[in-house]
Amino acid sequence: MIRKLLFFILLVILLINGCTQRFPTKKEFLMDTEVEVILPQGSEEDFAAAFDEMRRIEKLMNVHDPESEISRVNRLAGKEAVQIDKKIFEILEVSVEYSVLTSGAFDVSIRPLSVLWGEKGKLKEIPKVKEIEERLSLVNYKNIVLDKRNQTVEFKREGMALDLGGIAKGYALDCAVRVLKEREIKEALINVGGDIRVMGERNWRVGLQHPRKEGEVLIIIKLKDQAIATSGDYQRYFVKENKRYHHIINPKTGHPAQRCMSVTIFAPRATQADILATGIFILGPEKGMKLIESLEGVEGIIIDSQGKILLSSNLKGRLQIDSNI
Repeated sequence: MIRKLLFFILLVILLINGCTQRFPTKKEFLMDTEVEVILPQGSEEDFAAAFDEMRRIEKLMNVHDPESEISRVNRLAGKEAVQIDKKIFEILEVSVEYSVLTSGAFDVSIRPLSVLWGEKGKLKEIPKVKEIEERLSLVNYKNIVLDKRNQTVEFKREGMALDLGGIAKGYALDCAVRVLKEREIKEALINVGGDIRVMGERNWRVGLQHPRKEGEVLIIIKLKDQAIATSGDYQRYFVKENKRYHHIINPKTGHPAQRCMSVTIFAPRATQADILATGIFILGPEKGMKLIESLEGVEGIIIDSQGKILLSSNLKGRLQIDSNI
């Protein structure tokens, strides 16, 4: 489903902008999804530099790779302070900052619960209540101890574990853009599994996926030198007794969040958009929109569980959509 969504978003971008033949494009499979880089003006070396940077981030943050830096942290940090790579420390600092901002709705220590529910397309059954209750005590960002001076991380409880799935794609996007800017590239679009970052003065038009009709565009959005990320209950899910169970787990209940179908965030940086899309999906429409409105440079589209579409104030009047789906 994620790969289909990625292809569809990019197809809409290319057709609407009329650049299918004109803009050089490269694709690779990274971070368990298809990654596409579009450079209106760029060399083979520029493409290679962007992909190399994203591969480097993936190698550090891939929780499914036992040799990755984050896997080493998960094995050891419950026993002792672990000195970590600068990039990992940076992303953990940002994660804790936004955990506070979202009142714990986004929580990078979610892994004990995400493993319980299933990962990588294996989401298919409801865990037992006792199992969920046991794991809940291991999920709390306040129990992550970061020492900036020594660049170490430690967990206050053994058995805790980090999952960077809610931030890694956005962070990789921002790192790739940074590399391209250093190479004096002026324009680019990078799409990592539906998270998009564009740079430069060009206006790109992107189709937002309908959360209940696969392959249908709900909204056309203009992007210019910014990032967009969407979290939705239609990417990895199963239905049991007419109830939808998906992969976005509420850290406070241990169950999938139920108050939204999708949340789309526009922000200056992809890291910020990625985290907020997840956190606001869990917060729900009222608290989520209040948070969006409080953040400078951030806009959002929330589709609640009943299909009502909510727009942040600066988007109202700029998008032609129905109020409900």
